[in-house]
Amino acid sequence: MSYTEQFTETHDVLAALAPTAANAAVGTHNTGYVSMADYHRAFVWLHIGELGPLSTIDVNLTQATDALGTGAMALTNIAAGTKSPVQIVTADEGNYIGIEVRSEEFDVDNGYVFLNAAVVIGGEVSYYSCVIFGIVSRYEPVGVTDFQEVVA
Repeated sequence: MSYTEQFTETHDVLAALAPTAANAAVGTHNTGYVSMADYHRAFVWLHIGELGPLSTIDVNLTQATDALGTGAMALTNIAAGTKSPVQIVTADEGNYIGIEVRSEEFDVDNGYVFLNAAVVIGGEVSYYSCVIFGIVSRYEPVGVTDFQEVVA
């Protein structure tokens, strides 16, 4: 990224889970599968808000061959074997989790180019937000229409 480039010129919002009551409920919340075919990298960003006293949050990344989740399987790190962070608990309120994803971590030989982030809330209602950014566009500049407003 050049000094003169704007963040919005190099990072595309591919999916987001807003900190709403629906996404705070106990259960699994999926971003939905998004294509990584146009990006070399992605960044999954989780901002941890208020958690209930007995709450936990787990994040699981899966890959699939299409937007419907066909053939879904865990996305694994080439060296470490897992792309899931340590379970989040009440003491983690207000912190951030970042998960770096590289294109070579996908099973592209078998057509796996779609990514989903599943945020699993356990125990009690917990607020968070989750965003998947597409980074390092393969073919063309990223669009800026994902943002409501860009102030440069």
